[in-house]
Amino acid sequence: MDNLQDLPSPVKQAERFPVSILMNFQQSQNNPWSNGQWEVTGLIVGEHIASQTLTKQAIRSDTDKKEFIWTGFSVELFKDDAESYYHNLMSDNPKAFIICSADEENSNECQPFLVTLSYDEATSYMEVDELVYSVNMPAELYRWVEHFVLEHYVPVKKKKRRRTNWKEAAK
Repeated sequence: MDNLQDLPSPVKQAERFPVSILMNFQQSQNNPWSNGQWEVTGLIVGEHIASQTLTKQAIRSDTDKKEFIWTGFSVELFKDDAESYYHNLMSDNPKAFIICSADEENSNECQPFLVTLSYDEATSYMEVDELVYSVNMPAELYRWVEHFVLEHYVPVKKKKRRRTNWKEAAK
C-alpha cells in the first residue's frame, strides 16, 4: 500500500469507522460478593457488521459463561487527539479502549457506550471510575489511524531553555 488509493474504502473517506464489540460474562463460583466478571475479548471492524442502533445479541450461552456481540458502535477520530493516537500507535502493543458502564444494582449487566483509540480519553474515564477495557487494535483500525495521524499530527519542537547568567543577574 504505497498510496491512499490502495487503502480500504473506510480509510479514504470515513471520519467514523464502524465496529462491534465482543464481550464475555464469566459467572463466579463460590464468591458471595460477585456474580461474575465481564471481559471484552475483541473488536470486529467494518461495514459488513455495522448497525445503526445499539444492539446486544447473545452468541453463546453455557451454564457459567455467556458471550455477546454489541453492534452499532463506531470509532471517531478528532484532530485535537492526534498526539494521543500517535502515542498509542508508537506503543509496543497499540490498543482500542472500550468504555462501559456497570449497573450498580445488578453486577450481571455491563453496557459499553464508547470505543476510542485515545489514551487520554480512556484515562479520563478511568479517573471517574468507569470500566475501561482494552483490546489489541485490529489491523484495519491501525491503518486508518496511522493515515489520520500522518495527515494531522505535527510534533511540537522542544525549545532549549536559556540559562540565566547568574553573575550578571546578581549585580
